Amino acid sequence: MIIRGKVPGTESIVDIVVEHGKVVRVDPYVKSSSCGRDVPRPAPCGMGGGKGHNMEGNYLSGKPPGLGREELHFGGTNFYACPGFFDPQVNGFAGVDFNSPRLRPEGLHHAALALASTGVTRFLPTLITCSQERMVCQLKILADALRQDPLLRKMCLGIHLEGPYISPEEGPRGVHLREFIRPPQWEESEKFQEACEGRIKCVTLAPEVKGAIPFIEKAVAHGIVIGLGHTHAKEEDLEQAVQAGARLSCHLGNAPSARLPRHRNLIEKQLVTEQLIASIIVDGIHLSPDVVKNYVRTKGTDRIVLTTDSMAGAGAPSGRYTLGDLEVEVGSDQAARLVNTSRLAGSTLTMDRAISNVIRFAGIDLASAIRMAAKNGQKLFSEVRGEIISGDPADLVLFEYRKSLAIRSTWINGEKIF
Repeated sequence: MIIRGKVPGTESIVDIVVEHGKVVRVDPYVKSSSCGRDVPRPAPCGMGGGKGHNMEGNYLSGKPPGLGREELHFGGTNFYACPGFFDPQVNGFAGVDFNSPRLRPEGLHHAALALASTGVTRFLPTLITCSQERMVCQLKILADALRQDPLLRKMCLGIHLEGPYISPEEGPRGVHLREFIRPPQWEESEKFQEACEGRIKCVTLAPEVKGAIPFIEKAVAHGIVIGLGHTHAKEEDLEQAVQAGARLSCHLGNAPSARLPRHRNLIEKQLVTEQLIASIIVDGIHLSPDVVKNYVRTKGTDRIVLTTDSMAGAGAPSGRYTLGDLEVEVGSDQAARLVNTSRLAGSTLTMDRAISNVIRFAGIDLASAIRMAAKNGQKLFSEVRGEIISGDPADLVLFEYRKSLAIRSTWINGEKIF
């Protein structure tokens, strides 16, 4: 199989040759080569549901002379090709709530296909604060689905726990239910790992709560990435957390206290702490465009990871959805809010839109935005590839970009998923 596209940032056109699920080589495009003509652009298609997610054949140009059946091409000189995107925080997608006790493997599979249609090839399903019994139940549901479904095993790098070890204070806790917020307990986290067969890869907590620092040290020693979020930490709390091994500022700028010191506060501290990679929700709702620009200029394009913090209403029509035990309404403005309140509860952002938004908000180039979506996560999770290298699995995205990014095809381990 040959995938043709421009390399973001260079505009160089390459032919990516894929065999047996891996990239075998990347060749410079030669106009007069026998690789065949550009593939006609298909009519746009929406996210839709079920069958609409798989566009198998839409880019096939037919079998060029001299090429085997497995070497049909995709793309062309007006397309871009890049590594698949990584989302570290997905609470749900395409009508599926990962925190629902009614979650089933087929729902997770449907959500994974929908995520692939936005260019995401790797993600962390995310569970929010709940009781110990409920958390164990949800983790077992996720583990069972991963055991049964090869696609999910390829796409899910692990599980992200956002809570329950966060600040109980109004404001920092966001919409997490106060009754289930509690101090970090290593013995409890071991029960969680047992329930999901060791798949927890990230835990977001508040570093100021009792027991947080020793918990961070133990978690990091066991290969878990610690995110700092839903916190009202002081500068010294953040410093201790970083010294203990915390490396992620989870959805920076969201769920802090409404009243912060003007200059010395937890947001400014995290922005200038080089050890911390910041994930940001670039939907124009959680952070204003000017705030996004300030974050990108201060943190730099190499130390920011785009995330969606998506919930079930992402990639789905406006209406009412659940986020665990919470009832959430997605309005015409695409904001996800607790019913009858103004409080945000996840987002409806998709990764393709996040890339378009960060380019527009921060005034950066396409290559920098792609790096935030595809490569920077490797600084936290070694399983994130982020580059097109011979011998690596063919996790690839083909897209067009004018004023916004439009995903045209997605491959995972060389298999065309969208």
